[in-house]
Amino acid sequence: MGCTIVQIDDNFHHEETNPIPLEPSKTVMILAEIARKQIEDFAKAQGFHSVGFAASEEARTYPQFCEWLDLGYAASMGYLEKRRKAYQNPSGVLAGCRTVVLLTLPYQGHCGTNSVIKLGRKRRLGPLSNPTFGSYAAAKVDYHVWIRRKLKPLVRELRTMFPRCMTRAVVDTAPILERHFANQSGLGWIGKNTMLLNRQIGSYFFLCAILTQADIAGNQVPRAKDHCGTCTACLDACPTGAFASPYVLDANRCISYWTIEHRGQIPQAVRPSLGPWIFGCDICQMVCPWNQRINAVIPEEIKPFEVQEKSDCSHWLSLDQDRFDNLYRDTPFWRTGLLSMQRNALIVAANLREPSAFPWIQKFTNHPNQDLVELAHWAIEEYRSGTNQEK
Repeated sequence: MGCTIVQIDDNFHHEETNPIPLEPSKTVMILAEIARKQIEDFAKAQGFHSVGFAASEEARTYPQFCEWLDLGYAASMGYLEKRRKAYQNPSGVLAGCRTVVLLTLPYQGHCGTNSVIKLGRKRRLGPLSNPTFGSYAAAKVDYHVWIRRKLKPLVRELRTMFPRCMTRAVVDTAPILERHFANQSGLGWIGKNTMLLNRQIGSYFFLCAILTQADIAGNQVPRAKDHCGTCTACLDACPTGAFASPYVLDANRCISYWTIEHRGQIPQAVRPSLGPWIFGCDICQMVCPWNQRINAVIPEEIKPFEVQEKSDCSHWLSLDQDRFDNLYRDTPFWRTGLLSMQRNALIVAANLREPSAFPWIQKFTNHPNQDLVELAHWAIEEYRSGTNQEK
């Protein structure tokens, strides 16, 4: 197995009377199977929905990832290009990695998912008249923090089993093509909206991984079959046409990119397309048929928290830096930053002509940040002209 196994389970006993000798390869396979079962049981006890195992190898989708970068679809996310080579193989993150353990953890989907309008085989959203944000950020604490806390006991368990093996947990920040390996492990397929889809829990879930030098992946399971079929709901619903083609996202046209990743001013031509989205966007998930029939158990720790406040443009415009840090240091909003959140709130308030936000917009004409001053004047003109995202 590449590493010495010290302990599997106190309840596992080998029969001492007339033991039948096993070939070394069969012993390894049995021990790996026991380890997988113990890890899966332990993970589900921690609240994870599903667990998959994939051999650590060069990602089959790595050439497509490189082509995606070369086409400029990563927009200004230069960190992806800087770490391009590391994405080729998990060993770029953990030297000598043999196995990738993939885990899913459902979160509460956007409330608008249940209001999708069906027209024959077509699906569309009704008008979103109130400010809103990506549902993954609805919990009280940043999912990175919470999931790492959940993964620590699993990492300890693996280190107990394989003390000579290095093991590392990764949550959405290390250069690894998690969705590829999740597909390889049978956890789901990559949909036309580029999200990983699972037949039981749709796409409203977090995906994380544990990398280990222990060789416990076992025999390769069949890759999860693509169940998108002829459906194009996600492609049709995207208000910005962010999908260059099925399965290919152009971040330059993605609302989530502009409201979360982009720093600095948002071009005037892009602003109306943000519609009501203060942070992130769930449209391509909301219309997905696989998200209409889920009944996942949501852990208490990541249930939505103070959603109304986070959806309020005036709330964001009223914050100073100290208050923002105090409220949102351990949330996804903190990485985006106060100035960017206020930038987004100014745009959304103008798009929807939110009456309660107008006094705050007027105050921003004297803000020390010149980008926000310019945006405030633009927003006031939008209010006066009566334009919004539906015109």
